[in-house]
Amino acid sequence: MKYFLLIALLLSDALKADELAQLRARFEPVYNAAVAGAVVSATARKSFGNYPLAPYLAYYALRGRLSSLPVSEVRTFLEANADSLLEKRLRTEWLRELARQGRFDLFAADYTAQDDVELQCHALAGQIRAGDTAATVTQGFKLWLTGKSLPDACNPVFIALRATGELTDALVWQRILLTARGGNPDLALGIARRYASAKDQAFAQLLANVHARPATVLTTTALRYDSPRVRTIVAHGIARLARRSVKQGVAAWAAARQHYKFSTDEVGKVQYDLALASVATDDPSVLTRLDAVPAAVHDDLIERYRLREGLKAGAWSKLAQWTADAPRGATTNTLRWRYWQARALEKLGKSAEATAAFRALATERDYYGFLASDKLSQPYAMTHRPLSPEASELAHIAALPGIKRAYEFYRLGLRGPAIAEWQYSLANLEKPALETAAKLAYDWGWVDRTIALLGQIQSYDDLHLRFPMLHKALVLRFAKQRELAPALIYSIIRGESAFVVDARSPAGALGLMQLMPATGSVTAERLGTPLRSASELTTVERNIAIGTEYLREVLHQFNGNFTLAAAAYNAGPSRVRQWLPKSGCVTADVWIDTIPFAETEAYVRRALFYAAIYAWRLGHAPPLSTQLAAISQFGASAQCQHT
Repeated sequence: MKYFLLIALLLSDALKADELAQLRARFEPVYNAAVAGAVVSATARKSFGNYPLAPYLAYYALRGRLSSLPVSEVRTFLEANADSLLEKRLRTEWLRELARQGRFDLFAADYTAQDDVELQCHALAGQIRAGDTAATVTQGFKLWLTGKSLPDACNPVFIALRATGELTDALVWQRILLTARGGNPDLALGIARRYASAKDQAFAQLLANVHARPATVLTTTALRYDSPRVRTIVAHGIARLARRSVKQGVAAWAAARQHYKFSTDEVGKVQYDLALASVATDDPSVLTRLDAVPAAVHDDLIERYRLREGLKAGAWSKLAQWTADAPRGATTNTLRWRYWQARALEKLGKSAEATAAFRALATERDYYGFLASDKLSQPYAMTHRPLSPEASELAHIAALPGIKRAYEFYRLGLRGPAIAEWQYSLANLEKPALETAAKLAYDWGWVDRTIALLGQIQSYDDLHLRFPMLHKALVLRFAKQRELAPALIYSIIRGESAFVVDARSPAGALGLMQLMPATGSVTAERLGTPLRSASELTTVERNIAIGTEYLREVLHQFNGNFTLAAAAYNAGPSRVRQWLPKSGCVTADVWIDTIPFAETEAYVRRALFYAAIYAWRLGHAPPLSTQLAAISQFGASAQCQHT
């Protein structure tokens, strides 16, 4: 039987269930005290025996005494916990302490690859002191080429590379320019003073002057003579000037091209900067500027803005031209690109080509694939393929030490440490094993980890795992009371919290449907069930009761249009009203992809996609286009026709 081995494992664990429950109950207060800095005696630590989380007590006991611990005691812990998250953490803290004390002989002996830049630099400096400059070159250059400030520990590395000639004038200037473009000319001057030649220090000062006063870019005497350095300074000044006035930037660029011999690459970079400036300032020349950007410098930003600005202007010929070839940006949404190619062809009357493009796109299980299917009046390509790992595969993942620790933290409700152990344990596994881990988490009830992991590894075909239907009775009950489609409620929960009951956003939104305390309080008052405290929003029933009422109210404000309601749920109703057309009608697909906030634009598309999936899961799957009524200055309007 497929799950025989897993059942056997669970039965063997059941023999220890009482003991584990007792250990968990005893461990949590001791752990919390240790995290807070309390000293846990060796006797107390030993009382937990082989409990998976017992090493955490030893870790906290050592962590607070690193400055005075014998080296042997630290190394004993590192060896006993090799290849664990705790070993990685304590080693990093130990290396920081050794560096602070200047004990670089021990540092070199105990160093392993670190994420911390300061520790990387200490290690490279140690290699240089040992006479191994060659080993530092590649890693040193990776650290060097940044527009950000670096720790002082990196200076000896770069000074040594400069002395050997590996850190060339060109590389020094490249970082000066990166730093200035990143908006930190003072740091650029500091880098120049420490590492640049006298000539490049003077150029760095010119760069800082032009950065501060870009209008002087073509009148500065020292910039009259053509050279690679001068051209980079002039180009930077034009980009800065264009951010204040695209018209002045374009005029300065026209004059500069008469005076300087810009290379093809330099021309492309300036055209790129002018295009971004025109987008940022909503300049009337934006389509011209975007069109002028050479293909060689296209990236995600340019491609995103071409779509957005082209749609805002209704420039269908331009959109057809721009989307004719595959996108070049590494993260450009290819399906989005293809959809707007098809829509542009449709708008230009090229019906056969548009239909062929829609037909190819309709094979995709995606928001844009669903829109294409609606164009063709055909069913969606759901292609649900369940993940069915063998019981032995599940048992193998469950038996990994780090996964055991993650499970115990999960059972204790300590979400942060649980996720840390989970992610560390899975970091080097291959996709099949990760899919098994996702199924294991689902079986535990830890569905947000399932959702996150399957998204991370792009394993999209098990729709039951990716779109769970937890709290179904409550969702259906409140959907009926509020006269809402259950799929819309599930869509909001899935997008807002991924079913984390006590989720808390950086802005302070709480619970499954991510309600701000003030919104939750006002809505609860209207329901006649006032909140006693904001913490009630992290209980399942209260959150769904109040969240569904708020969703109903937002839908009512926008005439039942879920597109606008979802945008309002994310960005607030007042912003959505500002984004409505000033006159006439806009089709919903165009309106969504021209939302000014990238976060809200993506949120609305996800909400519509999730709603379609949940409608399918619930056995009622109306076309996505039923949620896409055209939009006017009044919101959703019966007078607008979707085209």
